[in-house]
Amino acid sequence: MSSGQPLVRVEELQKYFWEQDSILDRLLGAEPVPVRAVDGVSFDIYRGETLGLVGESGCGKSTAGETLLRLQEPTDGHVEFDEHDVYELAGSELTEFRRDAQVVFQDPFSSLDPRMTIGEIVRQPLDVHNVDTVEKRRERVRELLERVGLSADQLDRYPHEFSGGQRQRIGIARALALEPEFLVLDEPTSALDVSVQAQVLNLLDELQAEFDLTYLLISHDLSVIRHICDRVAVMYLGEIVEIGPVEAIFEEPKHPYTEALLESVPRATTDERERDRETISGDVPSPRDPPSGCRFRTRCPKVIPPDDVEIDQEEYRAIMDLRERIERRDISLESVGEDGGFEFVDGAVSETDLPAFVTALKTRVIDRTLAPEHDEVVEEALAELASSNWERAADVLSSRYESVCERRRPELGEESHPAACHLHDDAEESIRR
Repeated sequence: MSSGQPLVRVEELQKYFWEQDSILDRLLGAEPVPVRAVDGVSFDIYRGETLGLVGESGCGKSTAGETLLRLQEPTDGHVEFDEHDVYELAGSELTEFRRDAQVVFQDPFSSLDPRMTIGEIVRQPLDVHNVDTVEKRRERVRELLERVGLSADQLDRYPHEFSGGQRQRIGIARALALEPEFLVLDEPTSALDVSVQAQVLNLLDELQAEFDLTYLLISHDLSVIRHICDRVAVMYLGEIVEIGPVEAIFEEPKHPYTEALLESVPRATTDERERDRETISGDVPSPRDPPSGCRFRTRCPKVIPPDDVEIDQEEYRAIMDLRERIERRDISLESVGEDGGFEFVDGAVSETDLPAFVTALKTRVIDRTLAPEHDEVVEEALAELASSNWERAADVLSSRYESVCERRRPELGEESHPAACHLHDDAEESIRR
């Protein structure tokens, strides 16, 4: 499957949305702020395969799919379809691409026009591209409806008369109307009941074999990905962090984020009820201001400490979380202590109250006992907060605990199962050297 040229090649694809970019903002001197929805994504899709694109909600999966189809214009990067640059196509060549590459949208309720019958909806692509005669178009619509499990007698009915699973079948029939080679399936089963999901997935599998289709399947449901995909690309905050064959990803994940995603999947057997679960701490950072280096480092359970720091991972993660909160100024200093027991005068507590303030604040922001050498550094940082010196407090922690993960931005390797992580293949040691 991986031999020869890929049908779809995506190279360093970027899609930014801009804030503070109106005429009024410019007149007021505001600088545009990019929201990095997709930020340098690269992958190939070979003929006849299904590539799964998986990640948390908001990671940029759907935006990547829409942008590679040119439903949205890219900020940067290249997409090739059958060795032609999609973003340079125009006129008849662009029209041909529109026929060869189609999409099945996530929401079967909002993706169908409620004012059109399902016959008109499925026939619309044929009308737009002026395919065959009117009578042949009607016959094509009947064939498609029956092929996706609906009755041709229903073509004069409206979308509201159908269930969610039936509506998604209508959307699939519409996507197949022009006999495309490539389909982007954007969460095609997320709005459906579990039993209906299985029916739709089996239908997609059958259609792929029958019509020699190539799929990009976008989903946050790992069970769906494993059921239908040949390879998987794992996405986090606008970037691909791991890509490889589906069995390799599920049996031997190499990126901590992939491991955490797989840990979150419920197990059907009671044999694993006592298993340890490595949950992901914290929230997904904003794509307006993503972390430096590895974007997963603010939540990673395996972030790499400096060479000269002896510390276990749980302690290091706790200190890194504290540092993040300080940098975001996400700590209410005035409420420290019982009933806000410390008075701030000109932004600082008194020297007399300083030790008690540091102890009370440490109890609130650190949920574990630290080794003495680390406890001393943390107390030094918290003492700076007693004078509202946020930047100095953050500097105290960063100067001692800055990780290689924030200095270096990891990239995907070139082997069959690469991961963008300094831990992958002991890359950590070579980076440190």
